[in-house]
Amino acid sequence: MYFRYYIFRNRTTYISLALLFIFSINGLNGQSNFTEETFKIDQVTDSVSLYISKGKNNSNQPRIRFNLLLKALTYSNSIKEDSIKAKAFSKLSYAFFSYGDSIHFRESNRTAISLAKQVNDSIVLAEAYWDLGAFFERSSVRDSSFYGYSKAQIIYETLNDDYRSGRMLINMASQQEAVKDYMGSEANIILAIERFKPLKQNKFLYESYNRLGVVAKGLGEYDRAINYYQEALIYSNKLEHNTQYLPRMTNNIGVVYKKKKDFSNAIKNFERVLVADSIKFINPKLYATALNNLAFSKIKISDTLGIKAIINKSMHIKDSLGLYTSLTTSYITLAEYYLFKKDTTASILTINKAKEIAKESTNNMRMLEILAFLNKIDYKNASLHGQAYIELSERLETEERRARNKFARIRFETDEFIAENEVLSEEKEILSEEKEILFEEKELLSKQNQIWAALAAGFFLFGLAIYIIVDQRSKNQKLRFQQQQQLSNQEVFNLMLSQKQKVDEVKRMEQKRISEELHDGVLGKMLGARMVLTGLNKKANEDAVKERSEAIVALKNIENELRSISHELSHTAYQKLNNFVSSIEALLASTTGKTEISTIFNHNEDEDWDGLIGDIKINVYRIIQESIQNAIKHSGCSNFFVNFEIKEDLFLVTIGDNGKGYSFDKERKGIGIRNIRSRVSKMNGSWNVNTAIGNGTVMTIEIPVQYGTSVIEDNIKSF
Repeated sequence: MYFRYYIFRNRTTYISLALLFIFSINGLNGQSNFTEETFKIDQVTDSVSLYISKGKNNSNQPRIRFNLLLKALTYSNSIKEDSIKAKAFSKLSYAFFSYGDSIHFRESNRTAISLAKQVNDSIVLAEAYWDLGAFFERSSVRDSSFYGYSKAQIIYETLNDDYRSGRMLINMASQQEAVKDYMGSEANIILAIERFKPLKQNKFLYESYNRLGVVAKGLGEYDRAINYYQEALIYSNKLEHNTQYLPRMTNNIGVVYKKKKDFSNAIKNFERVLVADSIKFINPKLYATALNNLAFSKIKISDTLGIKAIINKSMHIKDSLGLYTSLTTSYITLAEYYLFKKDTTASILTINKAKEIAKESTNNMRMLEILAFLNKIDYKNASLHGQAYIELSERLETEERRARNKFARIRFETDEFIAENEVLSEEKEILSEEKEILFEEKELLSKQNQIWAALAAGFFLFGLAIYIIVDQRSKNQKLRFQQQQQLSNQEVFNLMLSQKQKVDEVKRMEQKRISEELHDGVLGKMLGARMVLTGLNKKANEDAVKERSEAIVALKNIENELRSISHELSHTAYQKLNNFVSSIEALLASTTGKTEISTIFNHNEDEDWDGLIGDIKINVYRIIQESIQNAIKHSGCSNFFVNFEIKEDLFLVTIGDNGKGYSFDKERKGIGIRNIRSRVSKMNGSWNVNTAIGNGTVMTIEIPVQYGTSVIEDNIKSF
């Protein structure tokens, strides 16, 4: 028997050694293959980087650079590893952006974004959105540029990268300022300052306060603009090679004084710019601008000695630098000079040159200034210039309002998206912890079974002791999980409060913005009408009388419009705002805009619909969304209605349409019906569908009412 055991033991040893040898050989082969594959990947990656580097080198000819970038594109497409491929395409899209190839940029950027999402590479994704925002900014597509920068800002904020988050906020503010969304621009600049200050980023703090000055000037708050420019100077003094910043800020301050019509102080600041050390050679563009600003300000105080020479010098510098668009300001100043000299003919000829340049460069703001000037001096065509001014002003106002509305929607959707993601993240963490606990318990039970099988009855007491220890450990883990769940619930509750505060603040800012917009927009229309009347004062024929009558009627219409809108705004300001109801109304409105279906939403405005707990609001919203999609796809209806009602302790939701109906079966396997059934079950509610072929569909849902206050009390009690 001993001999058999000896043979068995040695046989087992030999088998073990053989298996170990085989596994070692396979392991070495696997390692060799991995090294070879890694070498190939590194080789391709190096080739991509090399071609991109050479393609970005401006010393090479454009055709050579383009071919090098195409080679980099070919190598990038051959990369098999998605994470490495995403980084390659991110670098490649920026290279095409620098080269100026919009088609290959869009393709590479789109690929970089897609791959970064697949491999969950936040850094590459943020860089790709940054490039996208810069691309659209260069094309002056403000809303798309704002969207790209905002997507990048969200990612950097999530990564706690305050520096790059601040950079994106500044870029977003720049797009908002361009379409006169001054309130939104100011809010984002202040957020950027909050991120730059702890990092002592003096350069971007300088830039932030400079932009605040531009925004304040746009709002007509000139004293505040000067204070912001002076604050920018404080930070510029902390930078190396800061001599370039002082002339720029001095010119900006002079422009503010010019806007205030304080031409004496404006002249002092422009003269300081012109005597700055080597400014003519360091920044000739600023030098030419300051010359023109000085000439304009001196004309306004009747000091015209040598002014024409100053204007010509400014125009010569701009022309030599290729600043064709900027020449319009110099021509406007020259026209002002001729008007002061009472040479109306020369003034009209000069301002028409400015008009041609503004038209070619689509400089609409300068075009408005030129039309206003022509209306003042060209009496013969005053009514035409006035009408052109009104039409251009209204068109620009409409475009700017549309862009501001898009910015507002992007901001709202971004805040809503962040809040939902944070809540979902909390829920995901809780579920993950539950799975880990269940997995640990399963492992422990498996170990116990193995121990009981191996030790048998003789080790019963020992096994029992282990079981008690494991059981106690499991209880402790469950207790820790409950504590973590309570903390997570508290964080979700705090998030809900914080989100509500954000929504209230956005409403307040939006209401103020709309009021200012109404004032500025209507004022522009009245100014245009007044210009028409001014131009007609020197005429007494029948056409002039008729045009004056039409202008007076236009003024009356503007007055009535202003009164009506103001009353509506005043009424809306004191109404009780309800975000849940607004969300439903927006959902129904989006359907009305895309289809020919008419929607009706009935609810009691005195009810506190926002007080309902989040689960009810989210699930009811999704049920309505599912129902209206079903109505669009299948019912062929022309009317769709939603009714909210509170009866005692029940929240009654009625959803219906006048479509063709169908044969309803609660046990049918449609995904939409299963989703609705699941959501109603989550809310501990009941539901019923009344439908028949040719008689439309009406769904009734009864949900026990639960308000947010109960959630707060439960959280307090649980702690």
